Amino acid sequence: MASSSSSSTRQYSYDVFPSFSGQDVRRTFLSHFLEGLKSKGIKTFIDNGIMRSDYINSELERAIKESRIAVVILSKNYASSSWCLNELQSIMECRDTLGQTVMTIFYDVDPSDVIKQTGDFGKAFEETCHEKAEEQKQRWRQAFTQVAVIPGEHSLSWASEAEMISKIVMDVSNELPSTDFDQLVGIEAHVAKMISMIRLDSDEVKIVGIWGPAGIGKATIARALYNQISSNFELKFYREPVWKTGSNRQGLHHELLSGILDHRDMNIPDLQETQSRLVHQRVLLFLDNVSSEELQYLLNLSMYLNFGSKVVLMIGDQYNSIGWNHIGIDQIYKVAYPSSEEALQIFSYAAFGQSSPPRGYLEHAIEVANLIAPFPLGLKILGSALRGKSKEEWPMAPAKFKTYLDYTEQLYSRTMVSEKAIRFSYDGLSKKHKSLFHSLRDSRYWGKNAKYLLARNDWDVEKGIQTLADLALISLSGEGEIMMHYSVQLMSTMISWPSEALTLARSDSTSLIPFYLQH
Repeated sequence: MASSSSSSTRQYSYDVFPSFSGQDVRRTFLSHFLEGLKSKGIKTFIDNGIMRSDYINSELERAIKESRIAVVILSKNYASSSWCLNELQSIMECRDTLGQTVMTIFYDVDPSDVIKQTGDFGKAFEETCHEKAEEQKQRWRQAFTQVAVIPGEHSLSWASEAEMISKIVMDVSNELPSTDFDQLVGIEAHVAKMISMIRLDSDEVKIVGIWGPAGIGKATIARALYNQISSNFELKFYREPVWKTGSNRQGLHHELLSGILDHRDMNIPDLQETQSRLVHQRVLLFLDNVSSEELQYLLNLSMYLNFGSKVVLMIGDQYNSIGWNHIGIDQIYKVAYPSSEEALQIFSYAAFGQSSPPRGYLEHAIEVANLIAPFPLGLKILGSALRGKSKEEWPMAPAKFKTYLDYTEQLYSRTMVSEKAIRFSYDGLSKKHKSLFHSLRDSRYWGKNAKYLLARNDWDVEKGIQTLADLALISLSGEGEIMMHYSVQLMSTMISWPSEALTLARSDSTSLIPFYLQH
């Protein structure tokens, strides 16, 4: 098994890679399991849209290698698919060579049948092995022998599948690094202060806001807080920042029904019906990018919340001049800039995958970090752009970055330092990656289908998207949606259409951004 130190410096795209037989569990156990992982903010690889064949493709191989945990769901028909068998073989190889954590679930199947390939499970395996080379059969048998002895949950031992899923989700959550929120330094202190502010142990209904400059980490703090406290509430809903136009925008009323009440196909026409469903429940709402109309709806709705329900809003500058008490927010948590020591840690995590620069890099890393501190977004982007550079290249990094005179200072001074880092990272992209970056800014390429819409570029779009994510120019949600920070979107627009960027910046309103936003 790989050492813990090597595992800690690896770059991960996913928290969990599930391996399963679709015909056994996709519409039943798996759907509830994935929903449980999502509720905890656990980023899971979803295989929707991948054409299955006898051999797993490069996208799947990469997803397995870039996942912290592989969850193998062994069911009756798992061995009937050569795809599943090759997937399992790859997972067990990653366990041996990369130290990947593997967790097992025996779903309506006896572990002894898995390890010995007997019973119905064994019959399915033998049919799959028909006309296969003996060497391949032995590799598959060895994979089963290894996975079957890993302690896991047995569905036949549980009276309630819901309780079993809850236990497995908790086990997965506990296996993940407790501070793995994009290595946001000081996350524990932020969360502790927020918990104190919302008075989690009180039956008082509270509406609180998280406020700070763009790029300081409001959404990351909110997600960490949500993951820690959501289990205390009966109904909960976390809305990522999202932009939709015209008739496609369903409104907060519909989103609450879809997200918190789970009535996706039911038309409940009025506010009163929603209120009657929430009034007897302990409710937790986290909302980003709230328009003035939605805020008024939310304030009306909050009058009917009880039992210590809490509402957390991520607030932009558009409400700053009004006064928080005038818009119904009880308290505001103002996110402070990191100290110089914390800024270096943020930069170091992005550049080196660890909390401090390695020996031989410290002097130049401090110099570069000081040029952009204390802006967390800029530190992360600049550090990501310098990741993998040799010792010979690092001495030139400060001087090179200093050449990026901020021609946006008069345009949008609030985030000018972060925009230097964004432009520095952008200029280092290849022509194809620049084209992809600008395409992703276009509203036509929203969401998890972006890679298919961009496939006409005739190159590995999936890999290109991951490269942009590795550079922190975009981020990927657990369900595969592509999100772009406001400052990154503004810089992208500025490069293409400076006059439009000027209008966008002066508006000082995130409601104008045609994309998934991440503050």
